[in-house]
Amino acid sequence: MSSISLIIPTYNNDSTLRACLESIKKQSLVPNEIIIADGHSTDDSINIAKEYDCKIVYEDRGTRAAACNEALKIAQGDIIVFTDSDIVADKEWLKNLSETFNKMDHEVACVAGPHLEYPDESLFGKAVSAIYDTIFGGRWSEQVKSIFDKEERFVQSAAGCNAAYRREAIEEVLPFNESLLTAEDTDINYRLIQKGKKLFFTPSAIIYHQRPQRHKTFRNKSKKYAIGKIQFFRTHKVGLELWHLLPVLYFLTGLFLSIVLFVNLWIGVGVAVYFGLYIIAIQIASIVQTIKYRQWQFLFMLPLMFIEGHIFWSLGILQEIFASKKKRD
Repeated sequence: MSSISLIIPTYNNDSTLRACLESIKKQSLVPNEIIIADGHSTDDSINIAKEYDCKIVYEDRGTRAAACNEALKIAQGDIIVFTDSDIVADKEWLKNLSETFNKMDHEVACVAGPHLEYPDESLFGKAVSAIYDTIFGGRWSEQVKSIFDKEERFVQSAAGCNAAYRREAIEEVLPFNESLLTAEDTDINYRLIQKGKKLFFTPSAIIYHQRPQRHKTFRNKSKKYAIGKIQFFRTHKVGLELWHLLPVLYFLTGLFLSIVLFVNLWIGVGVAVYFGLYIIAIQIASIVQTIKYRQWQFLFMLPLMFIEGHIFWSLGILQEIFASKKKRD
């Protein structure tokens, strides 16, 4: 049987790390080693990791990619599994990843699974899941599909919080790109596919992944993912679709119309209609999700969360575009 190295990047995650490691301890197939790649936490994360006999390495760049690279320097397993410190794993998680690998030919470099919401997820966290589960929240992206898909299939990417790799395959494309703020998983998966490798998704390898718990965390994550998206596109010239830019284009157009309003009063009607259509669209989506998730509070929560998510996604896109231009100049 193949040996397994489990890599968990951390930074000040003591509130969730213990539950994560406890779920790993209870696996039907336990990993041969657990490597904590820490960004110099100032909380109790390291002490918790030591309680569970984890190997510990430190990274200095403040990115997930850097953490993964440091951990890989000491990883010994034939299968390298990556996850996050705010997950709780199903008891059969690693077993199902391993068994899926055993059924696949060697062209399959990665096996990934879903990252469902916590069974006792907070109301705010459930609202985040409801947003992801809409066309306005990225439902058609590979990363979000892995939250909701229920069928086995070959995929173009895999979420880094639940992905296992054959050592010999991932070593062909290492290191992780440490210049990326996020999207290091998308980047490594893209490079594997360019090498002719395949990625496979199995719904049986389940982890439960905590959603953002506060507005600030949700906004920051939206912005960081947008920055990572532009950085990935700048690196490979792929992966940026029109729908990634729609929030930016929408708000910039609205801003332009608002400025023109001072010149032509009739433009004010256009501005009202323009933003009115947006509000109507997200309100309809909110009503649908309120019914689907049976949470009446969503009727009031989701419209505001859609707006803040789109605004901070747009800010991330614009920030990285202008930062890239400044670097070139």
